[in-house]
Amino acid sequence: MTQQQRETNGRRRPIDAAKQQTRNFTIKVRGQSFGLPVECVKTIFHVDKVTPVPLAPREIAGLANLRGRIVTALRLDRCLELDGGDRPDSKLAVCIEHNGERYALLIDETGDVVTCEEDERMVCPTHVGQQFIDATNACYRLDDDFLPILDIPALVRRLSRQSESGGRDGHSRDASRGGD
Repeated sequence: MTQQQRETNGRRRPIDAAKQQTRNFTIKVRGQSFGLPVECVKTIFHVDKVTPVPLAPREIAGLANLRGRIVTALRLDRCLELDGGDRPDSKLAVCIEHNGERYALLIDETGDVVTCEEDERMVCPTHVGQQFIDATNACYRLDDDFLPILDIPALVRRLSRQSESGGRDGHSRDASRGGD
């Protein structure tokens, strides 16, 4: 009898049938925890200055310098409809990469890397907004709370569409300037 068979007969799972796990870097935005797939996170940094981009959607804070490379800084609170009023932009950012482009997600706090198992996966609560749900690809139970995992490709696609259409209201850039 092989070691793997003994473990199976002893109620242990064979190695090839192990539970599927994902590792996520946790962040906080406006008091809400989120997870980012660790493979998307490149670095954490403090933003010294954000240069505004004229006519950009309100979710785009502007452009920031990351070690000599210009990255688009995103207001994650606005991307997820967690506004709750105006406040100063966060100076803490997580640099993520999608399709070779880097983005700075402006956040409030960083957390730990957590391992989420597939059997802890749950349906996102219905009390959160649709934009919040559209920006996540999974939710996991963590103790007495839940951890939504951000869907980076979906978030970037939505912001790209908004930028191409002239902003969040869907007006063209010329129309937003009054037809200049």
